[in-house]
Amino acid sequence: MTTSSAVDTLAVRVRSDRDRPLPLRVLFAILTFARRKPLGFLGAIFVVALIFTAIFAPLLAPYPPNKIDLRHKLEGPSAAHKLGTDATGKDVLSRLIYGARISISVGFGAVAISTVFATALGMLSGYIGGWFDSIVQRFVDAWQAMPGLIILITFLGIVRRMPNVDVLLAMIIAIGVLSIAGRSRVDRSAVITLRNMPYVEAARSLGANGPRILMTYIFPNILPIVLIGATVGLGAAILAEASLSFLGFGPAGQPSWGQMLSVDGRQYMRSQPGLAIWPGVCIGLAVFGFNIFGDALRDVADPRLRGTGRR
Repeated sequence: MTTSSAVDTLAVRVRSDRDRPLPLRVLFAILTFARRKPLGFLGAIFVVALIFTAIFAPLLAPYPPNKIDLRHKLEGPSAAHKLGTDATGKDVLSRLIYGARISISVGFGAVAISTVFATALGMLSGYIGGWFDSIVQRFVDAWQAMPGLIILITFLGIVRRMPNVDVLLAMIIAIGVLSIAGRSRVDRSAVITLRNMPYVEAARSLGANGPRILMTYIFPNILPIVLIGATVGLGAAILAEASLSFLGFGPAGQPSWGQMLSVDGRQYMRSQPGLAIWPGVCIGLAVFGFNIFGDALRDVADPRLRGTGRR
């Protein structure tokens, strides 16, 4: 069994003490992570709860999200409606539960797009260097200089006028594409650090070509950075979706936290405060959970931050 000073990552915990069954080693690693990074573990609980809610929304929601009951409109919390109802009698709790599906779909979809393309672009730019890197980085500079929210609003405003176009899919693609530039810079910096390492030079001297070096020697070493960036990016994507839905550019007819906060939350905040409070709480907890979980993963994966006492 290794000493506690040498065991600071989940991967090391899983590999250590091989006499134990793998499930016990994974459990031991999770408990160690919870002890060393309690805030990060709390964020992981929020993330798992959000994913669980999105997957099992039909089983968890007490009512269909769009069921109208005008006899019970703008009611406060009761036995029948745990968080009250909106202006048309729809159950707030059910709409919050189904709203998690929109947030998870946009978050994971947009992050998947940005992660794949940003990693590829950053690896190529950092490894090739020279004129190729200069051209790519000037393109990235221009990309980052564009006002993201205005571009998203303009793009979705055009898409919403087109027939037979999935607004949710368009939102996922737009948020994902706009996130590529910033993410690629982080990956490029890591590749520049690794491309002149002795083991890369040794592989190159033995005749390994560029694609083999990138996939065999560089990509596995930047994978923790890629995963941590994706985790943090999920919170930003969820916040972007909520902002667009708040402004009225979200998918019509589907419950969204931003839309709930904008439509009923603003109009009936005085008579039914829960219409503004609960969507805001859901958005805050989702973004907070992904951010502190990603921050904890970064601290665990980066050896320079180990033992600093950060939470």
